[in-house]
Amino acid sequence: MPHYDATLSPPAPFIDVVVIHPTDDNRSTQLRGKLDTGADLSAIPSSLMIELNLLARGTVTGRDYKGETTIHAAYGVSLEIAGVRLDNVKVVATPRASVLLGRNVLNKFIITLDGKALTFEMQDP
Repeated sequence: MPHYDATLSPPAPFIDVVVIHPTDDNRSTQLRGKLDTGADLSAIPSSLMIELNLLARGTVTGRDYKGETTIHAAYGVSLEIAGVRLDNVKVVATPRASVLLGRNVLNKFIITLDGKALTFEMQDP
């Protein structure tokens, strides 16, 4: 059962995520992924655009928590999470060190958060 990262305040649920190039499974990397039910779309670190040689596949308009609108390049990747592979996942790249798993990914799982125990379950329905 995965655990929250208790070094954060407040602690947050993280899980290992493999980010895979959409057409070349040999180009992949594993990172931590933060579950964020407030995010519409998932995000990957900007460094992966170069590392995996990803090409933009259009743009998406986003709105941050302050209500400010920005336009981001969108990328298609495959993700492997909790033993489940998801292909053709739309993501944006941001200057962060970990993957951010938004509702476009989280809604494909049954997720049970146990904040008291700082653990959670992610299951493929």
